[in-house]
Amino acid sequence: MNWIARTGLPLRRRGPGTTTPLRAVLAALAVLVAGVAATFTVATPASAATTTICKSSPIPAGYVIVAEGSSASCPYSFPNTWTITTPSTTSTTVVCKVSTIPPGYVILAEGSSASCPYSFPNTWTIKIPPTGSASVMCKASTLPSGFVIVAQGSSASCPYSFPNTWTITTPSTTGITVICSASPIPAGYVVVGTGSSASCPYSFPNTKSIRLP
Repeated sequence: MNWIARTGLPLRRRGPGTTTPLRAVLAALAVLVAGVAATFTVATPASAATTTICKSSPIPAGYVIVAEGSSASCPYSFPNTWTITTPSTTSTTVVCKVSTIPPGYVILAEGSSASCPYSFPNTWTIKIPPTGSASVMCKASTLPSGFVIVAQGSSASCPYSFPNTWTITTPSTTGITVICSASPIPAGYVVVGTGSSASCPYSFPNTKSIRLP
């Protein structure tokens, strides 16, 4: 006796428009599998990048704090949670000043948000600077590896007294780049001359000409 016979399902000869019990069972299984698959969706990078954690937890590498909050599920007094995210690699991200700035990002401005702790101003706007062209960052920021300082300036968006900004760029790989003497010299580059510029800090001579040997 085959399986269909044991199930007690009536066995009919196939004819036009007739569905066999085996086909009916397979069709039902296909619907069930499709329904289960539909309930499992893959999170997009944007939705997967932002999450809330207890303040007692360490911040994962590469994440920044964008807000604080409260949860009865976490220990200690309110507010006791952090909202964390991975910062944008193509545009700006506003982070709480309490956050660590990931390597490669620079501070463009400071601001204020009721979502972040401490007194105003309590936020940083950060971004990855472009390579091959000049950009401006606050002096409060750490200079990214491989970049050089070519000028200083002033901005009301940055903290501290004027001048409070650096103009930065990546040095040429084929010719000479004139940098401020206040700038570090990237690995592999050599100094081939000095000079003076009113765009750089300190007394003359206050520039260096660098290139790859």
